Amino acid sequence: MSEAILNQIIEAEKEALQIEEDSRREARELVAKARQEAAAILEKGRLEGEARRAEILKQTRQELEAEAKSREEAVEKAALELEHSAEQKVDSAVQYILGRIVDISGSR
Repeated sequence: MSEAILNQIIEAEKEALQIEEDSRREARELVAKARQEAAAILEKGRLEGEARRAEILKQTRQELEAEAKSREEAVEKAALELEHSAEQKVDSAVQYILGRIVDISGSR
């Protein structure tokens, strides 16, 4: 073989090694980039999940506060009705007692 052919073979092998090294470097870079993108996607998902959780919590608190207010108003209304009913019964009881006293005093 001539020296020129040997030099071509050596150059071809060097080029092949360089191509292989470049391919490995690019593969490592692609894997690193993919990991970074995956981490960014996970972080975005985590942040969106936290925001959604906070929104659900806020909405639930508002609903519970509205329900508590509604129940408080219902209890207040029932208490007023009970108080009014008790006042009427006290008035009736006083009238009954006065009537009995008058009957007892009048029948003597």
